[in-house]
Amino acid sequence: MLLVGSSSCWSLWLILQVPICKSYVDPLTLLAWMCFLSMGQSALLTSFAVPDLDDWKIHSLFALMGCIFAGAFGLGVTFYLQSWSITVRGPLYSALFNPLSAVITTVLATVILHEQPHLGSLLGAIAVVAGLYIVLWGKAGDSKSQRVPAVTVDLEKTLARPDSQLDAASTITEPLLADGNPAEK
Repeated sequence: MLLVGSSSCWSLWLILQVPICKSYVDPLTLLAWMCFLSMGQSALLTSFAVPDLDDWKIHSLFALMGCIFAGAFGLGVTFYLQSWSITVRGPLYSALFNPLSAVITTVLATVILHEQPHLGSLLGAIAVVAGLYIVLWGKAGDSKSQRVPAVTVDLEKTLARPDSQLDAASTITEPLLADGNPAEK
């Protein structure tokens, strides 16, 4: 139930970012508000879950650097780039690349931590990458079919018009809009 709720809320959040980022808020401002409100929610929840403050002390520089890296890059940079990509390309592209995090985690765990990949992990990674490319291929086909067709101009009708300007040099130097108010002239 919690996984379905989490996935539904995440999908809704991706969709809602489109009008928010395009109309109202800069992605960086949205990120700042999101981090601030998440911090408040996390502080409230953890105060009830682990009330002992000694459990929250950071005892090493390595742990401190891990927290800073996870906050700055794991949350800040990732969510900012996600908001930016949603503004530019829409929520579908951002949602498509979320499953890649599991594939990247599996590859890095195998290379860096020398974990043994299981058959299910490899099949899942292949399925995720194949699904990603299939959807991107389909979206590329959609964008090609939705392009506006080129406007064809009948050259004979254009040249026969008495008001058409045939001198290309004069149209390059003349401004498209006259200076000043058209009502004054």
